[in-house]
Amino acid sequence: MEEVKKEKSLIDEIKLYEKKAKEIEQRAKEKYMEQVSDIKQKLGKASEEASIRAKEVIDNVGTYVKENPQKAAVIGFGVGLGLGLALGWFFKKK
Repeated sequence: MEEVKKEKSLIDEIKLYEKKAKEIEQRAKEKYMEQVSDIKQKLGKASEEASIRAKEVIDNVGTYVKENPQKAAVIGFGVGLGLGLALGWFFKKK
């Protein structure tokens, strides 16, 4: 009789631990989802800000090119030449 009680109490204890484990798992899932949601929001804001800044830079470059077409052409030529030389040197070394 006493053995049956011990088995029942052991089974009850195991069920209690299973229930607690499921509760902990559920809380962990909820926290994970909250963190994922926060990260998505932060990435969305960062992406939006980067897009706005990129548009501003493009607008500023466009304005500069319209106001100073000769300087812009010389700068573009210099940058292109520099990148071409750097890439040529890099690939030649390999």
